Amino acid sequence: MTKNTFDRIYKTLKDRILKGAYSIKMRLPIEDDLIKEFDTSRYAVRKAIKQLADEGLVYSVKGRGVVLLEHTPQTQQFNLSLGQLSGIKAMNADRQLDYRTDVVSFKQVIVDADLSERTAFEIGIPVYAIQRVRLFNGHRNVIDINYFNAQLVPGITADIARQSIYHYIQDDLHVKIAVVKRMLRVDSVRKTDLKYLELGDNNCVGNMISIAFNDAGRQFEYTESHFIPNEFVFTQLIRN
Repeated sequence: MTKNTFDRIYKTLKDRILKGAYSIKMRLPIEDDLIKEFDTSRYAVRKAIKQLADEGLVYSVKGRGVVLLEHTPQTQQFNLSLGQLSGIKAMNADRQLDYRTDVVSFKQVIVDADLSERTAFEIGIPVYAIQRVRLFNGHRNVIDINYFNAQLVPGITADIARQSIYHYIQDDLHVKIAVVKRMLRVDSVRKTDLKYLELGDNNCVGNMISIAFNDAGRQFEYTESHFIPNEFVFTQLIRN
């Protein structure tokens, strides 16, 4: 058996994924076919696939194989987050907070070129465009700017948005949230931030951008969570 290292297998598969070689089926060939093609061991193939999964390119689904996540130049900027996938309310459930969500904008729109460039959603699809202000102990500290694919997660209402969209997606629609990619950055203040956040002397906002995928590899969410920088601390434990 030729000693094809996992690194060579990983690089070959990654190149094919990024060039769209597997995009029609949206999944990798089965393990046995990859072992035969690369004349290598099952261990090497699995290690290469794990590396692809760690980079947010694929996701293993029991009974379905290794699914490709939809990718665009925008989504490839994001690092994979292995932390809590729940919404802000669930993530803060153990904190002593007086928590409220106000839905300040709720509508359905068709993705145009500008919105596609921003969110990575395909031009022409319907999305729910939602803005939600998060109040902690009476202070307007966060505004969520959400876009949800209305074809993949239908039936969202303003009342659902006021409660928990993720609860509705998982418990009512039974959609499996497979992967969430997140990017944390600092942005200049926008008109929306000035209107809804209690910024004080801040001239910038923290921005947690999230892109979520179901277990078929389809992107169903793009969200920007703008928050007052000196009001939040984010921590994450990473184990090797």
